[in-house]
Amino acid sequence: MYQKTTNIAFKEYGLTFSDIGSKYLHKENTIIKDIDNKQVDHLFLASKELYIKVLKGIVLLLVTKDRNVQPERFVIHQIVNLKKGVYYGFVAISDDAKIEMASPYSYNDKLYPITHPYTYRRITPSLKIKEIYSYYYVVRSTNYTFYGETHDFWELTIVSYGQLKTKVDDKEFILNENDILLYAPGQFHDQSTDDEHVCSYITVIFAMDLANGEHLKNRIFKSGREIRNYVEDFVKYSSRDIPYNDDLLLADLEKIIIYLLRSDYVKDLPLSSTPMQQKYDSELLDGIINYINENIYSPITIEELCEKFSISRSTLQILFNNNLEVAPKQYISDLKLSKAKQLIKESSHTISEIATICGFGSIHYFSRKFKSTFGITPTDYAKSFSK
Repeated sequence: MYQKTTNIAFKEYGLTFSDIGSKYLHKENTIIKDIDNKQVDHLFLASKELYIKVLKGIVLLLVTKDRNVQPERFVIHQIVNLKKGVYYGFVAISDDAKIEMASPYSYNDKLYPITHPYTYRRITPSLKIKEIYSYYYVVRSTNYTFYGETHDFWELTIVSYGQLKTKVDDKEFILNENDILLYAPGQFHDQSTDDEHVCSYITVIFAMDLANGEHLKNRIFKSGREIRNYVEDFVKYSSRDIPYNDDLLLADLEKIIIYLLRSDYVKDLPLSSTPMQQKYDSELLDGIINYINENIYSPITIEELCEKFSISRSTLQILFNNNLEVAPKQYISDLKLSKAKQLIKESSHTISEIATICGFGSIHYFSRKFKSTFGITPTDYAKSFSK
């Protein structure tokens, strides 16, 4: 996440103003500059204080007091008054950007190379589902045979029950419950069941823009909790004829593909062993989460949760790790800090009162936890709303 120059962390490098007034505007020392670069390997050194205003677009300001360390990055918001002695540079986030720089002194800052160059990485989609042509939920009995076809589209198969055999370009695969396989455009494929297994599965045929689909070809993926959630949403939205449901279908399919592409780097959360176990886990977790939310302003212990819901510490730990990727104690602490942050923003209590309200043992412990989580002390965070 980017920070703005109005963030309190920028105070080390300068100040921001919504309007600096005419007394600071020295037209003879004003420079209008187009910003179009996406990379910085040199920074200016501010020889005097400097005022910076964005006239067009979105501009990222790189600042540091030591050009041998990684520069900090702030999106320029409002008018910036940069301190003398700060190394600075600009990167255009938008395609077109323009800034105005003014100084009450002569402007003659020099460029210096930096040890850690910065390149802006644009946030753009890696893939796009262009169109969904068809989707089916099918049930196949034993000894079913589909002799195969080749077409110019992507085809996604997700097995929900039983076992499905398939051959893709002469390579055989066996898909079990919650397995996923994609047929790429131009790949010949058949499908069958044996004399022991019936099978039900979802098929989606679609067109997709994807620079490199090799990662998706000729392999079986295991669907975890996140993918199953998107599959369930896909099925739910496909049965409703209301505005924007088609957009939800496309979005869910994109998310499924993205999770498959990420699977070699980030593991999906595992599924519970059976549908009954999944239902039990979901209801149990919902009950625990609701209890924590209802009692967040009281001290909540792991022992209390285990006794309340008649489960062991290890079961509670596994439940949270498998579903939320966080330990229960950390979940409670994070939620308390989020509530505290909201209370500070509302400015209706002192920091000491908020620490007590949220069940922290002392204001010093509360301050340490708050800063380690949000990167700013509660006092400084409160000051950011008093301007």
